[in-house]
Amino acid sequence: MVREGKQAAPARPTVEEATGILMKNPHAVFQNATETLFQVVKNLTSHPDDPKYRTLKRSSNGFSSKLAPAVGAVRFLRAIGFVEQGSSDAADGVFTMEKPDAALLAAGKAALKAAVPEYRRLEEAARTAENAAAAKRLAELRELSKQNYAKRDAEDQAERERIMEIAKIEKWEKERQKDPNCVL
Repeated sequence: MVREGKQAAPARPTVEEATGILMKNPHAVFQNATETLFQVVKNLTSHPDDPKYRTLKRSSNGFSSKLAPAVGAVRFLRAIGFVEQGSSDAADGVFTMEKPDAALLAAGKAALKAAVPEYRRLEEAARTAENAAAAKRLAELRELSKQNYAKRDAEDQAERERIMEIAKIEKWEKERQKDPNCVL
């Protein structure tokens, strides 16, 4: 329930939801983001009490080049327990985590590990569908080409037959003109 003057805190996204969104990125963006997020999770798991691993700056090179371009990366950080301080579009924004939740980190790690082969499977399925569509289109074009050749061949044959008929009539007319006894 929201009281006047106060807004409810936004619900924390789930790890599954965040990885599902991450999988919508292009291959290179997905790969960079998942590798970086996996390293963040690994560092938090290995060093849960070290504040250096519980703070991520939007202005850092790693964040701006690997996580910022990936749709779903910030959602994943929120899902594993990071809270954003400052404006989400400002370079001074910082993600902090008070106390790492081992279960959330384990779920995040597992979700990232599962997302990589699933992403490959989806890419392969998309390539297969694209190849099937291209093969279908090629078959349609080949059939159209056959129809066009058959039509052209039929028209050519009809023209040859018309010319042969004209030649036959002209030959008969010449024969008739040579024969003085022929009367029509």
